[in-house]
Amino acid sequence: MASEEEAITFAYLRKRANLTQRQIAEAMGVTVGTVSQWETGGQRPRLFPEQIQKLLQILNCSLEEFVEAFRQE
Repeated sequence: MASEEEAITFAYLRKRANLTQRQIAEAMGVTVGTVSQWETGGQRPRLFPEQIQKLLQILNCSLEEFVEAFRQE
């Protein structure tokens, strides 16, 4: 779990899972640019439930952590 000082972001979840943007992109069938946009907030993932489940497994994170990573402040 992230420390209180470290916000949960998509980049945090990816790095915690020891994955590169390329590995996420290949596993999800999207471009590296898309994964980069997810990390920078330029775009939110638009995924079907099955794809979300797959991404949760890839990142080894909970749905709550995933939602927190994309929560707008």
